[in-house]
Amino acid sequence: MTKKIVILFTELSGYILQCFDLAQKDNFQIHVVNYPVNKEAPFQFKKNDNIIFYDRNTFLNKTSILELIFKISPKLILISGWIDKIYLEVIKNTPSKFKRVMMIDTPWTSSMKQKIWVNLFKLKYLNSIDAIWVPGEKQMNYAKKLGFMPNEIYDGLYACDIPFYKEINKKWEAEKKEKFPRKFLYIGRYIHSKGVEELTNTFISIIEKNKLNWELWCVGTGDLWHKRKTHKSIRHFGFVQPEDLDKIIGGSGVFVLPSKFEPWGVVLHEMVTSGMPILISDVVGSKNSFLKNNINGMSFSYKNKGDLEYKMTSIMNLSDEELLKMGEESVHLSTRYTPEKWVDTLNKIYG
Repeated sequence: MTKKIVILFTELSGYILQCFDLAQKDNFQIHVVNYPVNKEAPFQFKKNDNIIFYDRNTFLNKTSILELIFKISPKLILISGWIDKIYLEVIKNTPSKFKRVMMIDTPWTSSMKQKIWVNLFKLKYLNSIDAIWVPGEKQMNYAKKLGFMPNEIYDGLYACDIPFYKEINKKWEAEKKEKFPRKFLYIGRYIHSKGVEELTNTFISIIEKNKLNWELWCVGTGDLWHKRKTHKSIRHFGFVQPEDLDKIIGGSGVFVLPSKFEPWGVVLHEMVTSGMPILISDVVGSKNSFLKNNINGMSFSYKNKGDLEYKMTSIMNLSDEELLKMGEESVHLSTRYTPEKWVDTLNKIYG
């Protein structure tokens, strides 16, 4: 039996498309309304011809999206959070014969803004949504605050392309064992919230103060690209398509994610699957899932100015054997969420 679903989405990503592909093979008929590609992350996607995609910009109001939903007549509608107010109005105006499920990746921080939104959400939207799908533990806390019961909350919303990154680990494992690459790797946008300025400044300070033979490799682009720090030990690659990351990941040693705000961070899942030790800020949403402190890496407080320097220096002073062991532990943690488990959860939600 064909299982029809409509997904009201924001920006597509390679990892979510892989999950869609597996679901389509599991007899789901998938219709996706999605935003255009972000100019700061111009990914080139190979889309499944058996999945139907619709440009969000062609829908000017809730009525046009509702017409599409009634025409398709799916059993399940998935909506990406609350960033799109028209999506929210669509959900409010769909009858209960459709199962309506919200997807969010925002962690609960107990901010005043969140507390106000919780009350507004309960008043305006809770009765129109049957369940919620989140990536992990911190987001589950938010879902409970929003008024969802435990049996209405599902986790595992995100999963990276496990086979692709496992293959990278396998390909470069022997070379890293022979000589561990003393290079940090940052992958992300060049914007203030990612902490890339603090990262480059801290790295330069450490190696000049301690005369350590490490490098920092940075992949990405964004508003701060033209203000990037140049240094003989820092290499900026610009934006790189995921399929071209092989040599960069293979040639680097420790992944670093210094974000000041990071609701989840699928890139962390990708890097632990690649067998890398990790150094991440304590606000990375997927930290509880993919980091065991001092086992496969370390975390630092981005609010504590000296903590990044202290933890970065600590990692630089580890032996090759200790770093390799951390990388092995990362791989063990990487299978908590997989695309196959994503499809299993989708089936549970579908009912």
